[in-house]
Amino acid sequence: MRRFPGHRELLLYLKDYCEWFGLKEMIRFNTRVEYVGMLDFAKFGKDKWIIRSKDRKLNEKAREEVFDAVVVATGHYSKPRLPNIKGIYFDDMVIQVVVVVENSLSGTDISMELVDVGKEVHLSAKTLDISEGLSKVISKHHNLHFHPQVNSHSHFLFAFHKILHNHRIGTIQIDSLDEDGRVLFIDGSRITANSIIYCTGYSYTFPFLDTKGIVVVDDDRVGPLYEHTFPPSLAPSLSFVGIPRKLIGFPFFESQTKWIAQVLSGKRTLPSWDNMMQSIEEFYHSRDLADIPKHNTHDIANFEWIPPHLEDWRKDLCLAALRNAEADLETYRDSCDDHELLQVAHQSLHFTQLEPEAFAL
Repeated sequence: MRRFPGHRELLLYLKDYCEWFGLKEMIRFNTRVEYVGMLDFAKFGKDKWIIRSKDRKLNEKAREEVFDAVVVATGHYSKPRLPNIKGIYFDDMVIQVVVVVENSLSGTDISMELVDVGKEVHLSAKTLDISEGLSKVISKHHNLHFHPQVNSHSHFLFAFHKILHNHRIGTIQIDSLDEDGRVLFIDGSRITANSIIYCTGYSYTFPFLDTKGIVVVDDDRVGPLYEHTFPPSLAPSLSFVGIPRKLIGFPFFESQTKWIAQVLSGKRTLPSWDNMMQSIEEFYHSRDLADIPKHNTHDIANFEWIPPHLEDWRKDLCLAALRNAEADLETYRDSCDDHELLQVAHQSLHFTQLEPEAFAL
């Protein structure tokens, strides 16, 4: 069984999921939510929300509706977080020389796909910290160049001088861009690129949401949110799904939705406002003590904050994939040594493996 389905396979899975559980009938497609705001509490005696939405295909006035609760599940992949580089953005459809900015998961994946079609691929990053897998890729492909930002007086340079030379790693990062496609690095050197791909992540934005300043986005910290989900002053009528990053997405967000549904239906209750706020402040304090920047508040990146029902085999499968990727970026998707874990997974109540007949037309 393959561990990493392709883009089309994942799309088909989501479509099948919607069909199987009858979700299409509950979705308004081609609809843009223009405004979500609170109604007068004194008038209704409880939280109410007005939603203003508009069908993109119909030239009609926006419709307004009132709801008891709102779940914001718009994700965080709509507002790119661009680096502060002097110059302008340019684009060219001919892939010859490409600069990829940042070397996190997306940056390394995109660079690996480009090395087979691009004349030169330059990976620009803020750090010299690269995995064994990325080091192997750089060594193998002579058209892939790595440009970290390193202080020229750093004692690390002496220790890594041979590595830098052998792996074609320059100690440079982008300083500015010119209109003619030239990329100037901070050491004065330059290349001419056809395209620049920013793999610098996204920022949180909720332009439609009006909470009168109760929920704000401050340097990519959305808050205050109890367990990244409920704003204490507006809970449970307002909640968020999909705020955390760098985690096992599908099961994590499914657990959030189950929790929200249980709270809204009265099957579970939230702590008091004071206790929720105390929990939030303690979490912020723990991030500060760990020297984690505010803009990384919602980067979980570990298994300390996981859904209660997330089984050990899921965690172990993920860790196995990460270890394999660390060692070999080019083969980890198709080489695995976790067959025993899969046998455990097949016995789990949370693992459903349908026979082909279930999808017969």
